[in-house]
Amino acid sequence: MSDKPTVTDMMVAYAQDAVDHAQASSGVALDYSLDSIKGVDEILEKLRAALPRGFWAKLLGKGPSRQDVDQVCKMYGGYLGEVFRTVGGGDWTLDTEIVPGQNMICLRNGDRRIWPVAKVYRRIMNGSEDNVWAYSQVVMEDWK
Repeated sequence: MSDKPTVTDMMVAYAQDAVDHAQASSGVALDYSLDSIKGVDEILEKLRAALPRGFWAKLLGKGPSRQDVDQVCKMYGGYLGEVFRTVGGGDWTLDTEIVPGQNMICLRNGDRRIWPVAKVYRRIMNGSEDNVWAYSQVVMEDWK
């Protein structure tokens, strides 16, 4: 038996980091309920609004690093996936099919696959058109 953490172990830990971050940074209590995803969406909107925009921001390198953004995406993507697992089941895996040569963190439930970390990234980068609350409603329609 290996002491190496599994993908599930890592995503559960990231989800707990999101719970801690939400409370510390925004006073939002995340409780692994579907309704709590509304709070996640509000936090992600605040993070998006804090990102520097435009040519000068990019040129001067202001704002969070790519690693910082990736960390936030793993935390809140882990939380989003853990809510789905709590409510309707599923297993965390590494998907090598969606982007050849890359391991994408994926949540599977039967034949369904979703990529919560990638969804959180799109929410931060694209704004409300990638709202995670609306996404959760669509996912849960046939996730169980």
